[in-house]
Amino acid sequence: MKLVRIVYPQDQWLPISRLQIHPQIVDILVELGVLEIVDEQVNQTSLQRLNKIMRLKDSLGVNLNGAILIADLLDRIDELEEQVRQLKELR
Repeated sequence: MKLVRIVYPQDQWLPISRLQIHPQIVDILVELGVLEIVDEQVNQTSLQRLNKIMRLKDSLGVNLNGAILIADLLDRIDELEEQVRQLKELR
């Protein structure tokens, strides 16, 4: 599968029909809270998260649930590293 990265401005939405993902996977991602779909469109934040999950799934060979979990943990690590950086600045 060829990975295609689509980047839109933060305030733009992409129609879900343009996603190159099977509709059942889109339904699962919505059900799990990974994608937020409004009026059949996905926002930039959801697209970035989806891109990360699909890269993990395709490149590491983990299943969808594993890729979601890894993405959540990576986001949490980023948050914690930012908190550490802020604490170091306060010294």
